[in-house]
Amino acid sequence: MGDYWVQHCRVPWQNQSVFSMEFVYLPLIFYLIIVFAVPFFLKKEPITDESYFLAGRKLGVASSLLSVVATETSVATVLIFPAAGYAGRWNLLALCLGYIAGRILVARFYLKAIYEMTDTSIYKAVGADNGSRGLLEIAYLLAKYISSGVRFFMGGLALAELFGGPVALWILLTAMVAGVYSLTGGLKAVVVTDQLQGMILFLMGMGFLVLLWPGLDYWHHTAGPALFSWTFDLKDGAHTIPLFLGGLVVSIGSHGADQDLLQRVLAVRNLKLARRSLILSGPGATIVIMTFIAVGAFLFAADPNLGERGQLVTFVKQSANPVLSGLFAVLVAAASMSTLDSAIHSTGAVWKSLLQSKKSGRWFSLISLVALTLSALSFTYFAQKADNLLALALGSMNYVNGGLIGI
Repeated sequence: MGDYWVQHCRVPWQNQSVFSMEFVYLPLIFYLIIVFAVPFFLKKEPITDESYFLAGRKLGVASSLLSVVATETSVATVLIFPAAGYAGRWNLLALCLGYIAGRILVARFYLKAIYEMTDTSIYKAVGADNGSRGLLEIAYLLAKYISSGVRFFMGGLALAELFGGPVALWILLTAMVAGVYSLTGGLKAVVVTDQLQGMILFLMGMGFLVLLWPGLDYWHHTAGPALFSWTFDLKDGAHTIPLFLGGLVVSIGSHGADQDLLQRVLAVRNLKLARRSLILSGPGATIVIMTFIAVGAFLFAADPNLGERGQLVTFVKQSANPVLSGLFAVLVAAASMSTLDSAIHSTGAVWKSLLQSKKSGRWFSLISLVALTLSALSFTYFAQKADNLLALALGSMNYVNGGLIGI
């Protein structure tokens, strides 16, 4: 199926009729209308810090779980993991297994203290005094603005690749849409849209798998043998044991010390359900990550000449199928907004805690929206000088999370 698609469905953009081109934009427009409408269907309640930042601590396991998975499987998942799959990196399964193990440890040993001591900022459960907590919160804000900014930039870049126009334009449009629903509806609106975005991620991933399916022989001869590599080399960490240990440590940091991912876990009704949500998010994220790794691997089996990076975007552009392009645009936009809306609320909560202000949480989320947008816009310049966006996106938060693990 993959070979047939590659060979027979590539037609130039300029040969598409106006009617066909409408299918490129209609899915995206329809999705944006739904997202805009979300806050208007939420139950109106008095706005407090707990209701705005933690959804009144009324979330169920399913809502929290899907929101966590959608938040962490963002633009980096859509763009980077297919590239890893294209390079044959099936052994990243070990990294995902480490993610699962790390969350189990956090849920078992750390979550109780964080859940019981947190009102807006989780760093109240980490810092023993105002000075140390303030330092942690400042470090978190800087790292989050960098890491989320580069992910946000990657989404704008992908949309510009698909539709043309300046990257900055797509960044600003995405920021406007995410700002409307997230600032209006608070974490409740973010969780609802995260669920929608998570389903889009998964369904589009499955759609690509069906489209590019290489046959059962591929699994036996190529994918199966590449899942685990037991080589031990101190100079090469791209093997099963180092990947597992790396995933374990990263997960303890990200899900035990990152306001962004913990916020929707802490919004669950009670500690028992919060633990369940956190633990189940590991397998959930693994399914999504491995789906997009498989997409990249199947893409290589269909066409090994798509370049060294951005192969999935290149494939969609070269296919010139308006429906596929429109749906992929929805996928990228959903992933971008999931990254942005989560970061807006996590950093907004930390700002409010840091400044100990009585002002509405919306003001601090608005500050973060502006800061994250400026961060993403700055990468339109820095990306020309940075060869590895994945390291840039992940590294800044890992430095902070690594220190927080020690604390």
